[in-house]
Amino acid sequence: MNDPSQRAAQPPSESPAIRFDATVHPGVTNHNLRAVADLDLDRMPDPEDEVRLLVTPEDCRRLLESGYEVHLRALVPVRPVPAELVETDESVMAWLEERVQGIERAGGA
Repeated sequence: MNDPSQRAAQPPSESPAIRFDATVHPGVTNHNLRAVADLDLDRMPDPEDEVRLLVTPEDCRRLLESGYEVHLRALVPVRPVPAELVETDESVMAWLEERVQGIERAGGA
């Protein structure tokens, strides 16, 4: 498979599962950065108040085709959340009950 056009035709599921920590900038077209919210991408907090996203290579392509400038900051591999960080239904209900204790509920419960 030395022909680049054949490699580009591979389905995305065959590419490695990666994301990028990226910042988005207006670019030469001077796009309004508020419109990035309409693209439904995962936003991350940024200490410099930049538009910082967690994006796939496909998301980067969409942003670039839309006229934005994209700065990749870091590679973020996709992996499962460690089991010890996943709360159980019971632990979440106990936490919630502790927080709402003493609040009057409708129906007298």
